[in-house]
Amino acid sequence: MADTSNTPPFVRHHRTARALVHTLHEALAPQLVTKGALTHEEFARAFARLMEEWPRVLPLFARTCRTCTAGRMEQPLPPPGFRADEAEGRRRDYVTRLMFSTILANVPEAQDPISGAVFPRVAAPGLQAHLNALFYEKEWEAMNADALSIFAQIGTDRDEEIWARVHRHATLPVLSDALYVRVMLRFKQFAFQRQSFMRRMVQVLENRRFTFTEEHFNALFAALFDHLREEIRTELGRARVDVRYGDETSGALMRIFAEFDKAREDRTRPIRGIGGAMRPITNRTTR
Repeated sequence: MADTSNTPPFVRHHRTARALVHTLHEALAPQLVTKGALTHEEFARAFARLMEEWPRVLPLFARTCRTCTAGRMEQPLPPPGFRADEAEGRRRDYVTRLMFSTILANVPEAQDPISGAVFPRVAAPGLQAHLNALFYEKEWEAMNADALSIFAQIGTDRDEEIWARVHRHATLPVLSDALYVRVMLRFKQFAFQRQSFMRRMVQVLENRRFTFTEEHFNALFAALFDHLREEIRTELGRARVDVRYGDETSGALMRIFAEFDKAREDRTRPIRGIGGAMRPITNRTTR
């Protein structure tokens, strides 16, 4: 018998419900065919379609199971730098854990010569603090349940394996993108949120003697959200995003990207100094 001691309760409930649906299918199929209500092929096709969509309901089980966040599975380990959770409702921060794995996959590590800190790992506590501050408690709990369900289905928390396993599933990319979309939409007031992010990073890293600059912000923002650009590049892609995540979502994402691109371009455009000489803009921090 398979060991289920480390399986979250909501995953076990999900599997049990799937077994019950299979049993119902086996019981109903002969009766429906005999009565001529459906052919065997029609009923088989309908059931196959139901099973294809079955992974989509796992987050619903996670949200309704009150013990899911305290499940007995082995908890995904945070990367170096993550702080212990401070609130009872956020005992395990699976959202930040998932999103930081994207940063580790897309931003090359570099050691700061002054502090010795390694970017982007040094930014983990600041990112965690900012993401937690963006959402109300209940919103975060719902998002955390979705992130936990992703970890439960892929069966690993190894950064080098997470996204390969996510993309093997038919529905997990949609579920994971929903988390990124919700976070990015919090940047609708881009200039304000960028400055808020910068200030929080500087405060968190003050004791580390690490200077967090706008170039660091640009690297983190691009690593987190650039994959969404592909989703909204075409008219069909924008329509899909609006259907999945709500009307006008694609338009809001496009406006945020436009503001980000403009801010990044302004940071790299040289300025004219005294006497007309051109010089690049130096790095800045926000305090």
